[in-house]
Amino acid sequence: MNMIDLDWKLLLFLKDFTGRGMDCFYWLEDGQLRATSAEQIVSFPGAVVCHDFWIIRDVLFDETQELPKIIIDLDEFRMTISGNPEIRISREKIDVTGELGRYGASLETCSTYKAMFNRGMEFDIDVACEAAKAMSKMYLALCAEALVNGELERFLTVEVPVYRLLQKAMSAGIIINFVGLSEKRREAEHDYFFCLKTYSSNHDMPLETPTRAMIKDRLYETGFDLSGVSLEYVLEFLPHEDDFGNDTLALWNFDAAKRVLSSLTLSTSRTRPIIDVFGSRTSRIHLRTPLLQNMPKKYRTIVAAREGAELCYVDFDQYEVGIMAALSEDPELEALYGAGDMYELFATNHLGLAGNRKAAKQLFLSYAYGMSRKALIDAAVSLGADRERAKIAFRLFSKYEEWKKKVWTAFQHEGRVATVLGNHYKRNGKSQLSGKEKRSVVSQVVQGTASLIFKKALLEVGDLEDVTIVLPMHDALLFEHRLAYTPAKVVAAFERVMTAQLGERVKGKASVGQFAPN
Repeated sequence: MNMIDLDWKLLLFLKDFTGRGMDCFYWLEDGQLRATSAEQIVSFPGAVVCHDFWIIRDVLFDETQELPKIIIDLDEFRMTISGNPEIRISREKIDVTGELGRYGASLETCSTYKAMFNRGMEFDIDVACEAAKAMSKMYLALCAEALVNGELERFLTVEVPVYRLLQKAMSAGIIINFVGLSEKRREAEHDYFFCLKTYSSNHDMPLETPTRAMIKDRLYETGFDLSGVSLEYVLEFLPHEDDFGNDTLALWNFDAAKRVLSSLTLSTSRTRPIIDVFGSRTSRIHLRTPLLQNMPKKYRTIVAAREGAELCYVDFDQYEVGIMAALSEDPELEALYGAGDMYELFATNHLGLAGNRKAAKQLFLSYAYGMSRKALIDAAVSLGADRERAKIAFRLFSKYEEWKKKVWTAFQHEGRVATVLGNHYKRNGKSQLSGKEKRSVVSQVVQGTASLIFKKALLEVGDLEDVTIVLPMHDALLFEHRLAYTPAKVVAAFERVMTAQLGERVKGKASVGQFAPN
């Protein structure tokens, strides 16, 4: 199906931020704005095109217990198909009015409409109509751009249905067990301040939660190269003196848990998170408010199932390794992935670090995403590996090395790289690739493939009977069920989608895991 031929309507709305039900909705029809209702919006059989859909999501759901069949948010559409990582990173800083000038709206129209939308000015239907016409042109231009860039099929068949699936799940809400909420808040406060005191003492840091900028400065001072990799990756997977990386992540997690628990009120039994379905450069799904994905397991007992249902948590096993093995067709990687727990096997059979799965995972992922060989071997020795044995271990994956070089070469020559079904990533300039770009492009392909597989798995699971999606957790899913055999069906769906998406070069692996302590 071609999105340009898809039946669609442009929707404008004015949110009643007082909660008194005075929300206003308008279709753009024949060049005019006409008032409509929540019922008419969700019953429209085509695509509802709008901006900032998340603002009215719950209003529509509360009135109808449904959402529109197809939702196309202009901000999400523009960002998803852009291929520009800066646009995806700065998603909170740009609203639709900053784009409408390109589609015929005057500066006065843009500024006035923005003030009206934020309820800072009285509604002027003529100004709103001019803004809506520009949005219609923007939509058609984005459709054409998506078609040219090879993003159209992915956006229509994956991103749009996943967006609706998860927005509806968040509108229905996540049940919170408020009986133990006060106790969990006290526990989180205690854990946070105890961790902060220990962290400050052990690492000579101020007695406050360190900002990302503070941590970056500290890492630069101690010789870490942060180019091309996320800060979280450096902290989690690279070895640090006195376990600085893991201690920092633990403190951040305690701080996040404290803030999440404080944000939940006792006046309602559910929370309705804001969710970014294309929430990162590689299209991972992120929750913004509250940040339930970031809570340590010990506090997750506040999430509860609806009466008569049970919660279950399914996750892919050694997800990235399987994807790397399939994409590169490296026989050593395929063998390790297929034989069992790759990290345990790599630790024991190749690094001589029996029982140290965590170290093997750190080292392998550091290698896979482009850590320099000297730094890699030094890191292996610091974690207890024999230097010569480590050198041999990281020469095993010759096909993977060839694949990485092919990805770099394509990026260099073509100026962009994409996964299956798009999610492309563009570079600026034509100079030789930097180390940062080499790491970024490999991450884009692997992590972008991971996000595509996960989203396709969500769509398949969403069609299963007896499954109510509760919370996506990066590459895992928390859901409700009532029948004993349902978890096995979800595991099978995860494995089936991964196997098919990777051309059956590896067999997808998933399992039921532990979301929270029993």
